[in-house]
Amino acid sequence: MTAAQDLAADEFPFTALPVWPEDDHTGDAYDWMRELPLGWAAPGVWGTEGWDLGCWPYEAVAHFDDVLDVIYGLAHYIEGDVTVRAFSSRQARDAATDELALSTWLQVGNGPREGLPARNTPAAEIPARFRGPYLG
Repeated sequence: MTAAQDLAADEFPFTALPVWPEDDHTGDAYDWMRELPLGWAAPGVWGTEGWDLGCWPYEAVAHFDDVLDVIYGLAHYIEGDVTVRAFSSRQARDAATDELALSTWLQVGNGPREGLPARNTPAAEIPARFRGPYLG
């Protein structure tokens, strides 16, 4: 099974989440992050050096961590439109976030300056320094 197939196998319909952020065209990403439903939080930075996760005020990312470790959410806000995904594990959700972060860094240029792999690189092939939550 490929890494992409593994990630897809860990994905649920987003409606399995108890609550989720919805489209919001009344403000910007800062407003959207302030109004996230209970259980959701915007990590803001990603990778070992804490590069921007998103491109505020136009784009932001939020995570949901279920207190029972049953389901994990990923919400991606872009100028009012929100895409929500749900996963059976934190690892699968974070791998999807790795791919999203790489895509944004390559498109917007607000992430690492050197060493980024090509667009559409699967999460498992993204160098470790560009993956995972910032722990600093």
